[in-house]
Amino acid sequence: MPSDHVLKSALSDPSDATLCVNKEGEAVFLTDDFCDQVGYETDELLADGWLTTLVPEQGQAEVRNLFDTATNEPTIESGDELTVESKDAGKKTIRWMQTVYADDGTYVVGTLQSDSRSSPEWHDPYRTLVEHFPNGIVTLFDEDFQYQIVGGQIFDELPLSPDDLEGHTLKETFPAENVTELRPLYEAAFEGEVNTTTVTLADKIFQVQVLPVYDSDGDIFAGMTVSQDITQQKEQEQELKQAQERYHALIENAPVPIFVGTADGKIIEMNEEAEALINRPQSAVIGKSQRILHPDEKAEEYEALFSTHAMNGGTRRYLPNGDQIHVETSDGDHIPVEISVSTIDNEDTKLVHGIFRDISDQVWYESTLMDLHETADVFVQADSQLEIAQSIVDTAIDILDLQLASVNLTQSDDNTLTPVAYSDDVTDILGDPPALPLNKSLAGKAYLDNETIRTGDVRSHGAVYNPNTPIRSQLIVPINGFGTIICGDTERNSFDQRDQQLLELVARTAESAFERVARTAELRDHKRELEQTSEALRQVEELDSRIRKLTQIAIQAETREELEQQVCDIFASLESFSFVWVSDLTPEGDELVPRTWAGDEQGYLDSRSFTINGSATEPAVETARSNDLTVVSNTARNVQAEPWRRDAIQRDFASGIAVPITYQNVFYGVIEIFANERDAFSDRMQAALKDWGRVMGYAITEIQRTSAILAQRGTVLEFELESKTCPLLRIAQQHECTLLFGGLRDQDGENTTVFVRLLEGSVDRLLETARDATGITSINNIQETEESSLFQIEFSEAFIGTVLAKYGIQLDRIVGETDGSVAAYVSVPPTIPVHQTVEIISTEYPNSTLRSTEERSDAMISSLECSERILSGLTERQRETVELAFHGGYFESPKQTKGADLADQMGISSSSFYNHLQVAERKILKNLLGSPPKPD
Repeated sequence: MPSDHVLKSALSDPSDATLCVNKEGEAVFLTDDFCDQVGYETDELLADGWLTTLVPEQGQAEVRNLFDTATNEPTIESGDELTVESKDAGKKTIRWMQTVYADDGTYVVGTLQSDSRSSPEWHDPYRTLVEHFPNGIVTLFDEDFQYQIVGGQIFDELPLSPDDLEGHTLKETFPAENVTELRPLYEAAFEGEVNTTTVTLADKIFQVQVLPVYDSDGDIFAGMTVSQDITQQKEQEQELKQAQERYHALIENAPVPIFVGTADGKIIEMNEEAEALINRPQSAVIGKSQRILHPDEKAEEYEALFSTHAMNGGTRRYLPNGDQIHVETSDGDHIPVEISVSTIDNEDTKLVHGIFRDISDQVWYESTLMDLHETADVFVQADSQLEIAQSIVDTAIDILDLQLASVNLTQSDDNTLTPVAYSDDVTDILGDPPALPLNKSLAGKAYLDNETIRTGDVRSHGAVYNPNTPIRSQLIVPINGFGTIICGDTERNSFDQRDQQLLELVARTAESAFERVARTAELRDHKRELEQTSEALRQVEELDSRIRKLTQIAIQAETREELEQQVCDIFASLESFSFVWVSDLTPEGDELVPRTWAGDEQGYLDSRSFTINGSATEPAVETARSNDLTVVSNTARNVQAEPWRRDAIQRDFASGIAVPITYQNVFYGVIEIFANERDAFSDRMQAALKDWGRVMGYAITEIQRTSAILAQRGTVLEFELESKTCPLLRIAQQHECTLLFGGLRDQDGENTTVFVRLLEGSVDRLLETARDATGITSINNIQETEESSLFQIEFSEAFIGTVLAKYGIQLDRIVGETDGSVAAYVSVPPTIPVHQTVEIISTEYPNSTLRSTEERSDAMISSLECSERILSGLTERQRETVELAFHGGYFESPKQTKGADLADQMGISSSSFYNHLQVAERKILKNLLGSPPKPD
């Protein structure tokens, strides 16, 4: 039991509901009114029963802490409160009034506060409002900030209930930061003020309005809080704020110029890129009309553009009248732009966003493409590769704004790219540009690979032609099949993808132009070739006609002079030929001398000598040296080095040909023909003239051969022969004998029969050697006398007498000398020059040497010449019969052989032998005596 002093202090409070607790927290005294209000008996609450009974278990530790604090303090301030729970689960508040220090201990006295909710006059009017308040909380609190009424539908979303607040004070209920925020507003409410603040509770944001509550007398008897859940609103505001921040950041950091304006065209925002585009600060533009962005001279057009563009949106680059849209900088420059417009509703305001894109490069590109299109017409009109190349260079410099431009084309005769056109700065930097090898240059690589090369540093490239070149950057575009376009710069990394694309476009256009020019040239050349071929055919036909005529003349010509003059006259009569002459070598063989000519000679033959042993290049001299055709298509070329051309040009000889006159590799001279037009001698004409040269050589051979037979005079030549291709030459050398040539006849197309007389030597050895010799088919000893022996020999290989006879040269004898050499004696008519005979012998039998010459008199006419005249008219069989009978001694007396034996040698019957012999005798007598007189 506490002392009287303690009891007096406890009962001094006006309230009858009093509680006294010692420092251990045990109730030592309770009034009956206290026990009645909480609904428990006194015995249930004494000691620590009050704590365990009235205070919920989860709050007991906090109460003990409060009690300990109160009992240890020298005094206790009014206001420390404790919420307890009555037996009917009602909320009660104990306010600790004072701490009493007595002799027997320390005590704390508290009183149970009156229950305001028990007063119906201010409970019922607000209860309905509180309980039905949507999306928030409504409270009524008294001067002690104890909540009397609490409610609101939001409690369904909170970890609290109205019962957790009613009967409790602000401090007991809310976190300290909320108490700090709300307490001044609660106090102000009892002063008549209305205030609003925002607090956070259980991850929700509430807007709290604190206001006073008046009674019917106008006195403030309570305070009210109206808390609205604005969490979603705040989140939306935050999202809106963040969106606005992102929006402004997007505009500001956008890599393109952006202008933002109102629907009436007032500019309200722009970014740094926009400032850079027009070269004006924001301060000079914000708040102004969009017209400030564009040239003044077209203000109406831009006003109309803005109206329609803001209404319809989209992207535009042209004004309604079709002109390009421009912005005007502070310097007055006009920049072409493309504007993309979109509109955004911002609350009650419509904002127009314009994204401006500087399209200067695009406009330049389009303009360049248009210029290139116009340049294509220049390429189409070009008539030559040089014109196309120069147009490429002009385009690269003037339209594409490139530098150091050149066009290099391939040459058919070497593996290089030759510069055919280049800009002036090329010579300033490089001098005369070199031809570039295909296999050792960047240009060659681009051409061979047919791929563009764009290099930022030429010197570092492995295929560079000149490692020390002053050019650093280079752009090389191939023109497929024709060459390359080369552009350069003395700075590194000067070319970009756009330069490459445009130059490649030029290359493709140029390629088509080159192909067209090539096709045109090819068609032109083809047409010219057809015309030339047609004319050449006409000329060849005309020439062939003349040659056919000459062939008939050659058959009938009796002398070489006659044939040569006819050749000159007929060829000179052709319209395309100006001058024709025939020449032959001098006896010394060192100079050509004219034999005859026809046409407009104009002193050409007297203007110079035609020496063979020198450096002269006159066509006839060249042919005499080479024994081959010499053709000069244009006498005007290389005039300084070859003086004969000047003499030809002075006489209007534009082209010429020299044709060798040959037969069996024997040279008889040269026919030289000059024409008054270039390229007058086509391939077919050359072939026809070359063939005629051989026909003419054969004709001269036949003329000389006939002359040799008919001539009464001539020359006997002695040759030493090294070649032993003829078996008789080998036999003469081996047996050191003399063999006289008695005559020959062709038995068939392959074998030749010859009569040979052995003057000195052994008959048996000769027969044995001959039968073993290659090239001798058979040998018969048909007559043998004391002085000589006559043999009939059949050859399957060429016999020297046969070989020489075709040139009109007669073989007399072959002598095998004691020193091992072989000498051949031949007779030639006056119509065959000695030098020509030497050439024939040397051609047929190489390394032959002329030993001596002797003029033949009438008395030296050989029996062979007489026999040729007497035996003319005999058939081959008749001639064989009479020669075999004569050489076999058939006509000797007495007969040295019988006709039957001769018939056996010939392989015919005796009657046939006698028949052939009688016919032959009649013809010989007729040739000697003439035809017998006809009987009267």
